[in-house]
This record gives sequence, structure tokens and C-alpha cells, in this order.
Amino acid sequence: MSKFQKLTLLFTLLISAAFFATVSREDRPADPADKIFVNGKIITLDQGNTVAEAIAVKDGKILGVGREAEIRALAGKTTEVIDLRGRPVVPGFVDGHSHFLSLSNRKSADLSAPPVGNVRNIADLIAALKKYQQENNIKPGEWIRGSRYDQDQLEEGRHPTKEDLDAAFPDNPVIIGHVSGHMSVVNSYVFKISGIDENTQDPAGGQVVRKKGSREPAGLLLEGARSLIRTAGNTTERPSLEDQLNLLDEQQKLYASHGITTAQDGSTAYAGVELLQEAAKRNRLYIDIEALVAFGSLKRIVSEKKYAFNRLDNHLKLVGTKIFTDGSPQGKTAFFTSPYLTEVPGCADHCTGIPTITQEKLDENVRFCFDNNIQPYAHCNGDAAIDMYIKAVRAAEESRKGTSRKLRPVVIHSQFVRPDQLDSYKELSMIPALFSNHTFFWGDVHQRNLGKNRAWFISPLKTSIKKGIVATNHTDYGVTPLSQLFLLWTSVNRLSRSGQVIGPDERLTVTEGLRAITINGAYQYGEEHIKGSLEKGKLADLVILSENPLTAEVGRLKDITVLETIKQGKTIFKIN
Repeated sequence: MSKFQKLTLLFTLLISAAFFATVSREDRPADPADKIFVNGKIITLDQGNTVAEAIAVKDGKILGVGREAEIRALAGKTTEVIDLRGRPVVPGFVDGHSHFLSLSNRKSADLSAPPVGNVRNIADLIAALKKYQQENNIKPGEWIRGSRYDQDQLEEGRHPTKEDLDAAFPDNPVIIGHVSGHMSVVNSYVFKISGIDENTQDPAGGQVVRKKGSREPAGLLLEGARSLIRTAGNTTERPSLEDQLNLLDEQQKLYASHGITTAQDGSTAYAGVELLQEAAKRNRLYIDIEALVAFGSLKRIVSEKKYAFNRLDNHLKLVGTKIFTDGSPQGKTAFFTSPYLTEVPGCADHCTGIPTITQEKLDENVRFCFDNNIQPYAHCNGDAAIDMYIKAVRAAEESRKGTSRKLRPVVIHSQFVRPDQLDSYKELSMIPALFSNHTFFWGDVHQRNLGKNRAWFISPLKTSIKKGIVATNHTDYGVTPLSQLFLLWTSVNRLSRSGQVIGPDERLTVTEGLRAITINGAYQYGEEHIKGSLEKGKLADLVILSENPLTAEVGRLKDITVLETIKQGKTIFKIN
């Protein structure tokens, strides 16, 4: 080879190297992804319900979603590549309504019926309380507490009485809470120290249930009557701040294990607001908490101006306030326009439940929310309670035009809403936060107590969709288990404990069921632009599942497992 040929070859090699180096630098992203997830089924739940192959994450946000080749192009030398091996990814679940701060349930005897617990009769209930007393070394005079009993699942088919508790616990004050959270049973010891007897008058929005034919209290306290209980002399020490923060850690782990990246605390008292604020300040929160300030604490918080609403900061947001209007349908305190069809404790004729607030007071409360730009959430189960809330929202809207559309008032539970009331929701931009788990746990009970027509239209998710209403779905934990896959199963199948379909026309598709617990939940909180679906620019809140819910047999949806939960790009739960 001549000298000229050698120089020509060298020049060609240099030009080629420079060219390929340039191409390599151009192909390599300037700001590569932190992680990419490939070889999966990315169920985006975007507007078109797209299913993609891969997803990229950068700085806690979604960098891209699409075909695997496109997403791999976003990788750099330091990018972690996760092979999903065909497994599905869904958006982090957005809790439509639960009680995140239900930490006290960890310090009481669990009296749940199967399949959640093991209490089948009153003897089992007493045994569970005895075991709790022994395990916690509770001495005479100290309180014994239980939670989540369900009279409809007890073999006796009734509420426990004070005599049931007296026989086992003559020397202790005992209180057991109903699974609905709307009533309690206490023993004679509690009545004595609280001064509750035959002369005690029922408080507004509550009732002391009496023995038939007399004024003697039977043990059952409905709704506001629980406020009559005096806890003076309770020797239980309040947990330290560090203990409370540790309980928050445990609660977050529980929520994360079910794929929940945004949780709600459904009625936060002033002390709860302070606890959550302190946790946020100390960076102890790692899932987003949407707090509904209990209305009894709202005016104080607004007047003090210590804490701001509508701002997600360090995983905490004061998103609104909760107002109670009625009680529980399975407890027969939900407020209806037509009466219950079976016997109601403490009521003899035309028993329609208990409104827990007057129309005048409800109007005042909703107007306060509108005046202060605070999203109102009202607990309404029966249609009469829903009528009251619609009336209050309409009155507030008339004085502040356009505010309802901006605030999106939420109807918590909205269980027995009528079709005409759904039309009012649409008109006033109200959001029904529905509760399909009731179809399993109490669908059979509702048919007995309310009749087929009302029972079958419970939590009408499908009709809401047809009417163009954004509806969410929730567990109301600790009323029902926290599992979002079980919640999905109930919304798609609507099977009762006995195996009957409760309202077949209200069954959702799997995609619709997923949207109710993701993007619709984000919409409820005014956060649909940052979470709820897997789209570029949104928070990287992801859940990896054991099986694709879109292709799984619908009867098996509740058996799908959360394998990993990722909040803003960081793993917060993983099955090893």
C-alpha cells in the first residue's frame, strides 16, 4: 500500500469515527431516565385507556410512556432497567374515602365477623374481649374496648345488650363499636359513671335505645348519643408523639401494601391535623394524605390561619371538610324518605332513620365552605339526607355563582341516591364517592331492610358513568378491608355474601372499575393534572400487580396481588 493510500485510509477512519461518535452523542439523551420499566403491560388509564409496553421515570415524574424501543431510547449509562416480565403496571390507587388516622382500632379488640374476623356469635364476641383484656393486662376500673361488631352477622341476629357485657365484665367500663362506626354498645358500668339512666333525654341527632316497654337504657347508643359517655377515670395514657409517628409509619405501610399512594383521612379532628402537620414537617409521610378536617374543628383552623387548605406540601393536603347528615344503612340510622321494612331498634312506627343535622345548620355549614373556598364533603347514605345536601349546595351556589363547579362538592357514600338526585349532581358538579363493597358485606341485609328496588340501586357506579358524572369508589376503611383489588372485584361483580348479584345493571367493566379508584379519585381531589393516570409529566405513582386485571377472569380479581408500590419513583412496598 502506497503512502498516499495509507493517508487516505487514515483520513477515512478518522472521519468515520467522528461521524459515529456524533451519532452516539445525539442518540444518547442529555438527561436520561432514572428508571425504565420494560416488557410489561402499562395500563395507563389515560383518556383513551391506552395500554403501553414500557414507562420511564425521572426525578419522581413520568418521563415517557409508550413502545419499548421508544422508552429504551430514554436510557443512559446510569439508568436502572427493570424487566417486568410481562407483568402489569397500573397507576397508584387513589383512596376515595377511608379513615387513615383510625389508629385507635389498633388498640381495641377486633370483633369482625367472617370473612374479616372470627366472631360468629355473642359468646365469640365476649371471648375476644376477654382475650384482649388478658393480653393487655387491663385491671378493674380500666376501659375495655372493642370494634367492628356486626349484629346482622351474629347468630343471635341482634345487637349485644348491657347484660351480655355485664356478666363478663362487672368491674370494668366496656364499650364496643359497631362496624359502621355510627353506634356503640356499653355496659352498666359505663351508664353509671356517665350518669345515663331512664331520665336521660336523647340528644339532638342521637338516641339512647331503651328496653321495650320502659325507659331503661338497653346498652345501644345511636349516633350523637355516644357523646353522653364520660371517659373520666380512664387510666389509658395518651401515646407519646414518637409513638404516634410510629403508628403513622405502620399505617402508611398498610396502605402502601395495597397499592395506595394517595390516602384520605375521612374526618380529622384538630389534634389529628396537628399530628399530620408535624409528621409532614419531619418528613415522616411518604404517601399523600388528603385530610378532611372535621367540621367541628374547621372554623378554629380557618380563624387561626396556621394551616393552609388546597396545597399539597410534604405529602399532606388539607383538601376539605367533612359534615355528617345521617347514619348507617346497615345500622338503620341512615335517613330515608321511605321507612325501613324491618324492625328498627328504638323506633315503633314509620322508621326512616336519623338526620344528624338540621337543614338550617347544614345550609350554614355549606355556605361557610363556599365563602372560604373549602371543598365540602358530606356523609349522606339515605336519599332524604342526600336531598338535604343538594338543597344546601344549591342554596350556596345561588349566592356564589360558579363556586360549586370549582369546589366539586363530594357526597360521601351516596349509597341510596335516586336517579333524579344524580341529575342534580350533574347540574351542580357534585361528585358521588360510592361504596361498592356494601354489595358484598350487606347486600343481602339491604334487600331485607329496604327492599329489592332500593338495594339493587346501591352505589350506582354504572348509571353515574352513563349520566356523565365522575364517580369514585372506596372502602371506608376500617368499615371494610382496605384491599383495592377486592374493591375492584365488588364493583365489577356486585356479589353478596350469599352469592346473589346486587343490581346487575350497575356492574362495571374492569377498566371502569380501575378508573374509579385512580383517575376519578385524583379528580375528586382536584389533582387529575398530576396523578391518577400514567402519562408524561405526572407523578410516577405506580403499582406492579401479579396478574393483568384486564385479562383475568373477573371472579378472580380479588385474588390479584400487589407486588410493588412505587411513590414518585421510589419503592415504598415490595414483596420479596
